[in-house]
Formats: sequence, structure tokens, C-alpha cells
Amino acid sequence: MSDLIQQLQQQLPISDPVLIFAIVMIIILVAPIAVQRFKIPGLVGTILAGTIVGPSVLGLLERDDTIILLGTVGLLYLMFMAGLSIDLNKFEKNRNKSIVFGLISFFLPQLASIPMGMYILGFSLESSLLLGSIVGSHTLLAYPIANRIGITKNTAVTMAMGGSIVTDTLSLMILAIVANTIAESSGYTFWITFIILVVGYVFVVIFGLPILGRWFFKNVKNQTNTEYVFMIALLFIAAFLADVVGLAPIIGAFLAGLTLNRLVPESGTLMSRIQFVGNALFIPFFLISVGMLVDVSVMAESLDVWIQTAVFSFLVIFGKSLAAKITQLIFKMTSDEGWTIAGLTIPQAAATLAVTLVGFEIGLLSQTSVNAVVLMILITCLVGPAMVEKFGRNVALKDASAPYNPLDAPERILVPLANPQTAESLVDIALMIKQRKSTEPLFPLTVARDNENVDAQVAEGEKILSHAVVHAAAAEVGVLPVTRVDMNVTNGIVRAVKELRISHIVIGWNGFISARQRIFGTVLDQLLEQAQQLIVVAKLDRPLNITKRVFLLIPPYLDRESGFLGALLTSKNLINEIGAEAVVVTSRNNSSTVKKLIQTKEPAIDSEFIVLESWKGLLGDSRLDLKEAEDLILLMSTRQGTVSWDASLERLPRIIVQNYPSINFLTMYPSEITGNDDPGTMHRISFDRMGPIPAVKTEHVHFNLDEMDAETALKELMMKKFTSNPIELTELTKQVLAQDIDNLPGELPGVVITKTRSATINEPTLFLGISRKGINYPGAEEKIHLIFVLISPFTIGTQRNLSVLASLARILGYNKAYKKLMKAENISDITSILKEVRREIEARA
Repeated sequence: MSDLIQQLQQQLPISDPVLIFAIVMIIILVAPIAVQRFKIPGLVGTILAGTIVGPSVLGLLERDDTIILLGTVGLLYLMFMAGLSIDLNKFEKNRNKSIVFGLISFFLPQLASIPMGMYILGFSLESSLLLGSIVGSHTLLAYPIANRIGITKNTAVTMAMGGSIVTDTLSLMILAIVANTIAESSGYTFWITFIILVVGYVFVVIFGLPILGRWFFKNVKNQTNTEYVFMIALLFIAAFLADVVGLAPIIGAFLAGLTLNRLVPESGTLMSRIQFVGNALFIPFFLISVGMLVDVSVMAESLDVWIQTAVFSFLVIFGKSLAAKITQLIFKMTSDEGWTIAGLTIPQAAATLAVTLVGFEIGLLSQTSVNAVVLMILITCLVGPAMVEKFGRNVALKDASAPYNPLDAPERILVPLANPQTAESLVDIALMIKQRKSTEPLFPLTVARDNENVDAQVAEGEKILSHAVVHAAAAEVGVLPVTRVDMNVTNGIVRAVKELRISHIVIGWNGFISARQRIFGTVLDQLLEQAQQLIVVAKLDRPLNITKRVFLLIPPYLDRESGFLGALLTSKNLINEIGAEAVVVTSRNNSSTVKKLIQTKEPAIDSEFIVLESWKGLLGDSRLDLKEAEDLILLMSTRQGTVSWDASLERLPRIIVQNYPSINFLTMYPSEITGNDDPGTMHRISFDRMGPIPAVKTEHVHFNLDEMDAETALKELMMKKFTSNPIELTELTKQVLAQDIDNLPGELPGVVITKTRSATINEPTLFLGISRKGINYPGAEEKIHLIFVLISPFTIGTQRNLSVLASLARILGYNKAYKKLMKAENISDITSILKEVRREIEARA
């Protein structure tokens, strides 16, 4: 038996490459499963398995050039994935927070390491500074756990990821300073050369990679394997060039991920491929290589190793935890988020190993210190991921329990397909607008006309569906292909919508309109009339991921629609996934409402705002400097018969396509669903139900408000209603004057429509004041001749009040009815004008 063991030992370490790879694959498969039974993170099990099979325990595998190569690839891949996964819009929003956290997270351990290194461990000042550089950095080793849990978009995680840029950069700068001091090289020469090289490198990476990426994706379409190889090539080129200029390759990998971030949608098939290969192969190789660094025999032979390990581990765990909790208090985060930050920043590996090996080579660290650092890496790689697993789940549960609109559930997206060339693009849009927490599949659909050629049509449709299924499945999203046979294509789509209880529809448009077509064409126009779900009509001429700016066009009064919030959040999800800057174009009528929602509702997007005085001059505004090759127009429109509908909205898609024939163009129609969570029983909201306008009574009309200021005019207008309560009258007047004007001056010149609430009335009351000469009103640029004031009890919801005002504005603007009201002499004239206009609008709808 002993001879057999001796023979086996003589054959170790294993040199057969096939067997080596087989052992590694078994470790990657079995180790995570084994340790997860004890509630230990799987990546920790992979590290421990690396130690067991490594040279210090069983000696099955040697940490040779192959293991080192694959481990380095895994480390660079890990940093690249971290850069790709950062929510850049949220990072920009939290940039200062990331910098503050990074500085705290680095300097707390760094400053503590100087006295502990010099007075406890007997290190020199240079060695103590290097120790601070080692413990001040951090590696996002627990990022795969955060990604699996689904919290990579959380502010705490984004802050930790952004902070790694600061800590690793400072760590490597300290290393460069110390190494330069030891080498006694010329300070000026070193720094000038180093700064020039680094600045040149950063410039090339930040500006060169996105340009190269956009060119590639623009010219190489629908070739996901080639796209993956392209991304990996850029990763290693950036890492190599970083090493050439004196930076750590991990910095280059992380920068490459950041600069290419906007070209890789989070929900797309390319990101899915990158994450799959990394998590299944390269990153586990890195973890195994870290575990193989541990020399177990040293633990029993030297007490100094344990002392240094304890000191190093204390500096890291205590320093990073204290920094995380301080940051939590400064930025008022939850306790779970604070501990999650600590868990993400405690693990040491990347910059730690780089600094340690360089310090050993220049004689500042002994072999004992190197072994202690490796043990510290193992300890921190056990503690950090366990913390993320524990506290990250609480963060995820809190995020998942955040309130959302019940009309969004269940989120079922139908993608009608007819053209194989656009099928993948339409599926990509569906993937981008799909909520992450939704477990519903996508529903690609083809409709065959019921005629003598129906079998051939069904077969052709199945080919299109197969491509769509493969494309969506590559993004790890469930797909349920649907085929319908009908005499009418629109009827087939609508039938599928009802049977599958669809909530969103994404459909393509070729951009051609004949004189007989109303908006898009027969099928699309009929679909808009018959379906009340949120509909996205897409005309795409180039890949979405090369988009630099999205012009989000929101017409007047559209915020009055019940489905507006859902449509706006869908638009933000799309813009966030594309990774482009949003240029939000609104009217004065809805600018404050839209801006507030854009800035407060998740996800965060980088946005600027353009407010138009008149929507009729939309495309002629010089601020809309549209570039067809790199911009996307996203028009939010509405169907005929709704409160915000205007005939000009039907002409707008045609005008946009005529002026910008090759631009990417989406039109989004908000859902018209109300009062029922079941999409199968949705109904259109009628104009009358949306905004029943209170009757205008004689005592609430004033025909002569001339030669008064605005405050006096409002008091005169409401005097009869509040004669017995002058204090209430004064207070209401102040509230009305403080309100934004609720109509667009460019559309209704000389008219003010506004609102407020009162606890002393029981039903909505509408006041109308007429001034022949006109009065000066705050916020209005022209003289005001008509003042409408809606006062409601507090029991009436805001949405209903806004709907009433939108209905009123639409009536006043129809055939310029407001001009007729300005000439009204009595209540009979007012009543007849309003009734006549309303009848005409409803007849047309």
C-alpha cells in the first residue's frame, strides 16, 4: 500500500493537460454545490478547493504558467464585467458619493497601517506605506454574488464599484512612489514620463474604444459570436496597454468595461454571453489560482505568519467596515446597504497581489509577509462574500418590495413579426423594456392570412419565430412563440392580445406612408384603434446600442393620460438599457411634472430638458440638433378620442420621417387601461369619463374683470361663493396665484387655466372670468382675457382634476373656441359655445 502511495506521489503534480482540465472542471462544478449546503458562498468553496488540490496540501496541481495565465485572464475578466455592469447613469448621479467613499475606504486602513506596521510588526516607514497600499485597495470578488442576487443597480453596490477605481488607483500610486524612492530614480523624470503616458492611455481608452465600438456595431450586425470576440479582444488590448504605461492591467480591464458599457445593453444577448463565459469558466480559474497560493505548511512553522495575518486581516476588515458604516451615516443609507458595501470591499486579491509581489521583488516585504498576505486574502475572501450573501439578500428583498403600479402586472410583451431583417431588433426592444423582476416570457407572434397559401405562410412565419426564439433565449429570457391564422392581420394580433392577456406590444414599421394612410398604415392604424395596451411602433435603420442621444418628445397634456406614468417609466428603462443621454422635450404645460418624474423615478438617466413655447414649432427649434447617424427619436403620442389627442399628433410621425428618413424612430402610445388589473378586460377611457367638466353656473362667472390686477380679479371672481368666509377667499387667491398656469400659452393665448383645493366645498366648482381689455397675470407673457379656476374638495383625486383641466383646454383650443368665449355677453352664450364644441369633438372621436 505504501509503495502504491509512493508511486502516486511520484506522479504528482499531474502533468496531463486533459486530466488537469478535467479536475478543474470538477472543482468548478462540485465545490460551490458542496459549500452552499453549509450556507457558505460558492466562490469561497472554489478558493478552498484550490488550496486543497494545490501544492501545499494534496499536490494534485501545480500553480504553473497555465494556471497563472488562466487565473490572470479570470481576474481581468472579473474587472471587465464589473465595469460593464455599472449603471453609468446612477454612477454619474452618485459620482461624488463614490469618490468620498473611495477616499474614506482607502485612507482609513492606510493611515492605520503606518503605526501598526512600524510599532507592532517592526516594519520600516516604506514597508508600512506599502502595507497601507495593500490593505487600502479592494477587489470586487463578491460581485458575482451581487449580480446573482440582482442588486448591481443598487446605489450601495454602484458606490462600492465606483470606489474601487479610487482605491486601486491610490494603491498603485503609493506603490509607484515607494518603488521609485527605493530605486532612487529621478523624481521629475519619473513623474513626467508616468503622467504623460497615463494621460495618453486614458485619452485613447476613453475616447478611442467607444468610437471603435460604435463603428464595429454599426457595420457588423446580428453576429453575436463576432461581437463577443470583439469585446474580449478590446478587453485584453486595454489591459496590455495599461501594463505598458505602468498601470496595473486590472485598471485597464476595468476602464475598458466602463468605456464600452453603453454599447452593451444589460438585458441583451451579448451581455448574457459575456457573463456566462466569465461566471462558468474564467472567474473560477482565478479563484482556484488564488487558493493555490496558500502554503499550509507555513502556518504550523512560523508564529510570525499568524501575527502578521491577524494584523493584516484586522486592518482590512475593521478599516473597510468602518469606512462603509461612516459612508452609510453620511449618505443616510440603510444598515443592510452599509454592510453590503463592507462585504463588497473587504475581499482582497487583485491590486493586493500586484502590490505584494512587487513589494517582495524590491525587498520591502519578506516571504513571511507574502504568506501572511495570501492568508489574509483567503480570510477576506471568506468574510466578504458571506456578508454580501447575507445582507445583500435583505437589500434585494427591500428593492423587490418597492411599490409599483399594479397595472404593470402581469407584464406580457407581444412582438408581432413579419420581416426577418427586423425580427432581432424588435426582440431587443422588448428585452430592454422588460422589467427585471418580471418572470413572464416574451411572446413573438406571426399572423398568416387565411387563404390558399396559408400553409406556406405558416412555414415562413415559423422560420422567423425560430430566429427570434434563439435570439431571446441567448439573453436567458423565456420565450413562447405564437402563430395565428386569420383573414385580417390586425384581427389576428388583437385576438392574440386578448387570449394571452398582453400588456405591451412592440411592432415594426417600414417608414412608408401613402396618401390614403392615416398615421402608419392599415395594419398599425387598425391596431391602435382596437388595442388599448401600451404600444411601441419601431422604425430602426441601425443598431440601438450605438445611440448617443435619445430625444424623448412629450406633447402637451399627455401627462394627463392615465397610462402616462407607465409609458414614461418604460421609456426610462429603454433609455437606461441603451445607455444614451436623454434630451427630454416638453411644453410649458407639462415641463414641471415631467422633470420631477424623470429626476425622482428609477432608473436614473442622464437627462437635459428643452421646454417649447409652442409645440407646432417642434422640428424647427434650433435646440433640436438631430443627427440621424447617432440619435434616436422617441415620440410619446396618444390615440384619437383621449383627452390629450390632437390632430397634429397623427401627422407628426409622417413629418419626422420625411425630415429625417434614416433616423431611428420609436413612437410609444400609453396604455388606456383603467380600473382593472386583468389585461383581458381592458377598456378605453372615454373623453367624458376621463374629465367630466363641472357646469358653469351664473354666480361663478364674472363678465367684467377689466382694470384690475390678478389678485383683485380672482377675489372678484370667487367673491359670491366665499362671501361669508373672507379669510378662505384670501387664502384661495394666494394658492391660485402660486400655482403654475395649467395650459400652454402658445396654444391658448390670452387664457389661464388653473386649480386649487378647498375644505369648505363639497363638489368641484368651475369659475370663469372674462376681461375685454386683458389683465396682467403672473407667469403669463401676454394679457389675459379668460381665467378658468377649478376648485375641488380634498376628496377628489389629482388625476381627476388634471383630466378635467385637460378636457377643458382641449375644448377651448378646438377651432379656437376660446376666442368665442372672450366675446360672450351672458351665461347662455357660454353654455351654448361649450356644448357645441364638445358635441363636435365627441362626434369626431
